[in-house]
Amino acid sequence: MSEPGRSTDGELLFRLSRGDEPAYRLLHDRHQAPVFRMSLVLMQSTWDAEEVAATAFFELWRKRDKVRVVDGSVLPWLLATTSFAAKNSQRSRRRYQRLLHRIPHDNHVPDHADEVAQAMDSLKISQSVRDALLQLNNREASVVILCVIQEMPLADAAVVLGVPEGTVKSRLSRVKTRLRGALEQYAPTSEEARA
Repeated sequence: MSEPGRSTDGELLFRLSRGDEPAYRLLHDRHQAPVFRMSLVLMQSTWDAEEVAATAFFELWRKRDKVRVVDGSVLPWLLATTSFAAKNSQRSRRRYQRLLHRIPHDNHVPDHADEVAQAMDSLKISQSVRDALLQLNNREASVVILCVIQEMPLADAAVVLGVPEGTVKSRLSRVKTRLRGALEQYAPTSEEARA
């Protein structure tokens, strides 16, 4: 049930499916911050993160008739879409970088490492965690983002991703096993595990 005068995401999505632009703006304003934070985690610069977040909201508009609402929110769908957009952006960037390396050039390109470091520091996420997330494919990254980072129940993540709950559970198990070695430094000590 929504607060008086405040529409639920489901109500806004219904209006959006009818082409209601104010409903779109309300959904954007409501979910822009968490979508942008997730984009910052997945991308290397604030510029790229803004582009990925904009892509996620563009997809909300474009696929408004196919968006899934989970527990009354479109945020899980937006976060999964953000993950896909980030992976696509990274793939395009790698192709572009390979092309640039083939072209001789004399000019020095400025490094935005300070901006990236500042953004990552503000998110309290280490480079090794970020690198581990970037190594996942779209399906794996979506499961981690929804189930681990957003702490969404498996059943809800399954609804967002459009797969059976067992598929989400098995993907999550495989990803955890694979990341365990890469993120060993974050494993709890035996005393922390018993606490």
